[in-house]
Amino acid sequence: MKMERIEQLLMTIDKLGVAKIKHLLRIHDLKSYRNACRVVRQLEPYTHQSYFDREKIIYLNKEGRALIGSTKEVKKSPLIQHSLLRNDAFVHFNCPMNWRTEHTLEVAHKPLSEFEIMIKGLTLKSKKVVADAVFERNGYMHIIEIDNTRNMIDNKKKIEAYREILPSLKVPILYFFTVNEGRKKKLQEWLYGIRHEILTFEEIR
Repeated sequence: MKMERIEQLLMTIDKLGVAKIKHLLRIHDLKSYRNACRVVRQLEPYTHQSYFDREKIIYLNKEGRALIGSTKEVKKSPLIQHSLLRNDAFVHFNCPMNWRTEHTLEVAHKPLSEFEIMIKGLTLKSKKVVADAVFERNGYMHIIEIDNTRNMIDNKKKIEAYREILPSLKVPILYFFTVNEGRKKKLQEWLYGIRHEILTFEEIR
């Protein structure tokens, strides 16, 4: 395999943080799972290859980071599952070029009245939410939340934070990807009045 091709694959792995073979198969159109496995074997000098939930996972080692000039070190941790599920969403949306992870959405809180300005001064407080991922397409801001191990009460708090800031953003759509139908039903209830879509991971695989 040519070095240019190797570097393209390593840059994809770096962008995803950690990847499954099926992610690389879809993103780089590697034709078949068998061929994708062959390609991944050729990346062994530049990657750590391990297993998670009976599937091979790939992330860059020191040599791989050096080859493409990356400073982002990934280690196997409990966050691996969250990253892999976020990558499933990335592939579901056909790999947006402007995909950004752990993106902070922040809007200024305007004083309600001149009286409030007089009492509290002119300092504007801000509201912020850290989205698991965001991207823009066709004039819409797509905001992604990955719900795999988060407590439902924390989901509810985050949705209420979104309810405050979304009206200040340009044409936002909030997506929740969750693990089962029970969570999906509860999220549907809490997201009432917000433009949204909820999918289980089974629905996108």
